[in-house]
Amino acid sequence: MTDQTLLAGVAEPAVLPGYGVIPAQFARDLVRGKLEASVSNDGSRNSGSSGNTATEVWLRRLFTAPSTGRLVDMDSKARLVPAGLARFIAARDQNCRMPWCGAPIRHFDHIKPWHVGGTTTANNVQGLCEACNHAKEAPGWACSVSNGELGAAHTVETVTPTGHRYRSAAPASPGVRVA
Repeated sequence: MTDQTLLAGVAEPAVLPGYGVIPAQFARDLVRGKLEASVSNDGSRNSGSSGNTATEVWLRRLFTAPSTGRLVDMDSKARLVPAGLARFIAARDQNCRMPWCGAPIRHFDHIKPWHVGGTTTANNVQGLCEACNHAKEAPGWACSVSNGELGAAHTVETVTPTGHRYRSAAPASPGVRVA
C-alpha cells in the first residue's frame, strides 16, 4: 500500500501478496492489528498476536518513483534472491513476465545472469514461472533490461532462438495512473 493510504487515510486499495487487492481500510486495520481475534487450533479465541508467523504482519519499504508511483528498486548484493527482494519482485511483476504467459511466479530470475556479472537487484531480477525460466536458460535465448526514465515501467526485452523480440513491462500497481 502507499504511504498515503497507510498514514493519510487515502482510499487507494492495497495488494496483499498471495491474495490480491484489498480495501484500504482493511489493509490499515491489518497493519495496525485491529482485525478480529484469531482462532487457535483448539477452537478457542485469542486476542492479540496468534503466534502464527503466517498471520503476522510485516512491513517493508519499497522505493517508488515520485512522478509515477511505480516500484523502482530494492538493492541486494547476494546471488540468491533474498526474501525481501523476492516479495518486492512479486509485488512489482505480479505474474510471469514472459509476454505470452501470465502464470504465477515460481522463480526469481537474473535477467543478466549472475555468473556473467549480473547483479541481484530489483532492476536485474524478474519473476518467471518455472517453465519460462527453464526455457530462457536454453541456448539461443537472451534477455536484457530496457531502462527508461526513472519511474517508467520495468521493461525486459526477450530474444528467442528464432530471433523474435518480445518486450514485457511490469504492470502498474493498484492506484497508479498510467499516462
